[in-house]
Amino acid sequence: MSLFLRLLGLINQTPTVSPVNTLAALKMQEKQLAAAGIQGGADVTCTISLCMIAKNEEKQIERCIKSAQPYVDQIVVVDTGSTDKTKDTAKKLGAEVYDFKWADDFSQARNESLKHAAGDWILFLDCDEKLDQKTAPELKKIINDDRYDGYWLQFLNYFNGNPSTSFLSFRLFRNNPNYRFQCPIHEQILPSVLRYSSPERIGQAKVKVFHYGYEDSEVVNKNKIQRNIRILQKAKKEYGNAGFINFYLGVEYQRLGNYQKALEHYKEALEQSSITETYTPALVRAAAYCLLSLKRYQEGINFIDKYLTYYPDYTDLVYLKGTLQYKLNNYSEALNCMNQCLAMGPPPVKYYSLLGIADERPKEFIKNIVEKLLFYSMELINKGHYSHSFSVLNTAAQQLKKTPDEKYYLMLVSAMHSLLVSVMSSFK
Repeated sequence: MSLFLRLLGLINQTPTVSPVNTLAALKMQEKQLAAAGIQGGADVTCTISLCMIAKNEEKQIERCIKSAQPYVDQIVVVDTGSTDKTKDTAKKLGAEVYDFKWADDFSQARNESLKHAAGDWILFLDCDEKLDQKTAPELKKIINDDRYDGYWLQFLNYFNGNPSTSFLSFRLFRNNPNYRFQCPIHEQILPSVLRYSSPERIGQAKVKVFHYGYEDSEVVNKNKIQRNIRILQKAKKEYGNAGFINFYLGVEYQRLGNYQKALEHYKEALEQSSITETYTPALVRAAAYCLLSLKRYQEGINFIDKYLTYYPDYTDLVYLKGTLQYKLNNYSEALNCMNQCLAMGPPPVKYYSLLGIADERPKEFIKNIVEKLLFYSMELINKGHYSHSFSVLNTAAQQLKKTPDEKYYLMLVSAMHSLLVSVMSSFK
């Protein structure tokens, strides 16, 4: 049979499809052609559907879609009731837009978007996020790796225009009808994926995503927080006192500045959560920060010491411990913690972490402590407490050997000279 007739036969066998399923139809044709021994001149590669949900995101959705366009094969936007230009903007950028009635449940809206996804893989992003253009090309490579069914991506939170914290989020997975989101807010799909896959088939990608949600106005943020708390309280009726529900409730109360209420939920979450849960290290970090904010300094130190036995490589916990020691005027202990941060280096990317936690932040903290010690030594000299002053200056000197700084060396020399003169004068 001629090549022309073989092609014609395959085309005639292909059923009529709606625009939504065009991508799936093309993939089917590619497989049929490959089975018939007809090569299209290139290897058949996997495809990606970008799935988003949106409501009144006209200011953000364009940035997100444009960042993903070069790397995805389909864009699905489920709109939950926009009254601005969100839908028009998405359509102009080539997205398929579907209306969905909002029911106080993010997982329902997410799952609706999955119904329209025709790609082999699904990438889901929020409107206030965008793909890093330097690492996004990696997407096309990792989706063709048969060893994995999903990937953690690296996220950077932006605050006041600057990157502030980093964390991992599970955002890329194979398009499988068994994989569906659960929980009405802070919706998760990883548990569903793991029910049909295994931890060994979950990879960690180098792809980075930038999150700008914390750049919202105070009013917008407060409205979102109150909405989140309302939905989480409803979710407790379904999930009971589940650890992750209490964790997210704590997060929302902490964002409101209600550290006592946040800490109560964090402690409940810790009682219900395994040490091996992916969110538990961040939970511990958040609870320690609440203890710091509530001025329960010694309790915070004891709390961190307990969990450092489980997460000894979590630099953020050591930094928080140093801050707590500083608040108790335990300057030597605080310096030890900051030096430890420098020696440890950044924590593994699996941890939620403050950027600069193993470099500029402890270095700046050390400078502040050394300066405080030098000024304190002068106060002691003026009061005639020479022995105590010498001890304080020795602490500063030992630290400057580890982290040299010309400015503080000169201050140290000046303080030592003042001490020497004062001591000699006392013998006259």
